[in-house]
Amino acid sequence: MKDIIFRIWYFICKNIIIIIPNKYFYQLMCILTHIRLKYKPYKLNLSNPKTFNEHLNYKKLKENYPLGTIVADKVKVRTYIKEKIGEKYLIPIHGIYSSADEVNFKELPKGFALKTNHGSGWNVICQDKEKLDIQATKNKFSKWLKYNAYYLSREWQYKDIQPLIICEKLLKYEIFDYKFFCFKGQPIFIQVDIDRFTNHTRNFYDLEWNLQGFGINYPLFNKKIEKPAQLQEMIEVSKVLSKDFDFVRVDLYVYENKVFFGELTLYPGGGFEPFLSIEQDLEMGEYFSKN
Repeated sequence: MKDIIFRIWYFICKNIIIIIPNKYFYQLMCILTHIRLKYKPYKLNLSNPKTFNEHLNYKKLKENYPLGTIVADKVKVRTYIKEKIGEKYLIPIHGIYSSADEVNFKELPKGFALKTNHGSGWNVICQDKEKLDIQATKNKFSKWLKYNAYYLSREWQYKDIQPLIICEKLLKYEIFDYKFFCFKGQPIFIQVDIDRFTNHTRNFYDLEWNLQGFGINYPLFNKKIEKPAQLQEMIEVSKVLSKDFDFVRVDLYVYENKVFFGELTLYPGGGFEPFLSIEQDLEMGEYFSKN
């Protein structure tokens, strides 16, 4: 049922409401997302942005540069990361494919992460290949490769990515990923997601690993999370990777005491994900005008 609903919504976005100018589309999506997630919606001010989400959508209206498309592409970004911080930070890959039929599952290890390179959420995390429905997986990727994520959120960086499938080494099924919110080359806050596949919670920390009192969409985790031993290394990596951007979220993993690159996100949540309160949204938005 979810697949049918998604296909209908994608058809509507691509073929019907595509006539709506971006600034009105962003308004619509922000309202619908807040209602769907049971938060009070508000109208985006895109002429004088104040909140974090207003700034993100304003940036989507104004920005369009080649580097954005490169870093949004999970295949091409690997070359960028290798040049910026070195190959040691890249998660090893098993292969890159242009179609689902090219994936030779017999040659893959027991566990792996299979993803498309041109969107968000189009992936299959496999812990045990023997339990995987291979034909169903191929069918999923065949469908996903036909979609263009641009039409779902009007994020320009996705529009011209050539769809591919990338198979990465599976680090761990449930693993912390540390998302550094960076403004003008300076990491400010760290988002940590807990139990993403079961009871999703989310905390924010400053660079000294002090828990912050705000949140985005998901409730706060009520237990202590230890400061990672690699925190300073991740901060330095985030500084390097964010210096070419006015704002970017740098996503990193720690596995077996090593730091690995996850992705660079220009517009977290598409610019529609609600904060736990409008006051928190406004507070985060102030960092766009600082320094």
